[in-house]
Amino acid sequence: MSGQCRPCHSQPTDLVRLFLFIFRLERIVSLDYYQRHATELATRYQQVSARAVHGDWLTLLEPWLLAAPRRLLDVGAGSGRDAAFLAGLHQGNTVVAVEPCQALAAQGQCHTCEAAVAWVNDAMPALSRVTGTFDLILLSAVWMHLPPESRPLALARIHELLSPDGYLVLSLRLTVSELEMRERAMYPVAVDEVERLALEGGMTLLHVSEPQGDALARSGLSWQSLIIGGEYVRLP
Repeated sequence: MSGQCRPCHSQPTDLVRLFLFIFRLERIVSLDYYQRHATELATRYQQVSARAVHGDWLTLLEPWLLAAPRRLLDVGAGSGRDAAFLAGLHQGNTVVAVEPCQALAAQGQCHTCEAAVAWVNDAMPALSRVTGTFDLILLSAVWMHLPPESRPLALARIHELLSPDGYLVLSLRLTVSELEMRERAMYPVAVDEVERLALEGGMTLLHVSEPQGDALARSGLSWQSLIIGGEYVRLP
């Protein structure tokens, strides 16, 4: 009987290996694009202020952010624009900026050299090099790069890193073209999916913005901002 069971037990391992292979391949595709275009992208990102991009959720959370020193995590920190902004909101703030693309991170380090920002080469969903907990975690223009299969793991890891009274701010890119899917490894996103995963993971969706135009004025592109907290967290 035991000999007959071995093929059945090997199937999940093979599926996991296949998933990991596909995910690594997709990540390579995405990183390659950002690696090749790092200077161009960083210049573009720096042309618009963090406040212009994040005005919706800042209206709700900025008074809380200003009230005391906070420990903040910016995942997919890119050019460092948002990390520098977050560090500057309070003299006692510390920011960990996570960026998997080394060329883009180099740009970001230049833009945050005078701010309280520590850079870490890491990536979703594992974030294995990030330690501690954070009062606010920002995932800006990141979620669409995660394959749907990896999103539950990613959100579970974020939950581990979020302080009990902290907030996760997540932006959703509502329009993804077939070309971007191929060149930049992007996937469709939806508020309903995020809310379901949050509830399954013991978190609560606290705020959903109306769809907003792109701060960089890219045609046909819109975004939504979400604020998520722990099960018993409420907006300040």
